[in-house]
Amino acid sequence: MYSTITSKGQITLPARLRHKLGLETGRRVAMREVDGRIVIDPPQDMDAIRARAQAEMRAAGTWGSVVNAADGWRIAATRKLDDAQS
Repeated sequence: MYSTITSKGQITLPARLRHKLGLETGRRVAMREVDGRIVIDPPQDMDAIRARAQAEMRAAGTWGSVVNAADGWRIAATRKLDDAQS
C-alpha cells in the first residue's frame, strides 16, 4: 500500500489499515522513528505510553537526566506558602 505526502506534510492512511486498527475519524495516533522508519501506533492508555517512553529513554541513556517538571512547580508552591506564612 502507498500514500502520497501532501504539500502540508499530510498522508492518508489506507482504509483497510484504519479499519484493521480501529482508527476512526478524529482519533489521535502516536508516531515515532525507529531505525529510519516511521512507526504509527494506535492510541494506548497513558500507563503504556509512559512505560514505552521510559524504556526508550533508558535505551538512549537519557532516563533521569531531566528533572521532573512537577518538581519545579512543587518548589515554587512551597516557597509561596513559606513567604505567605512569614
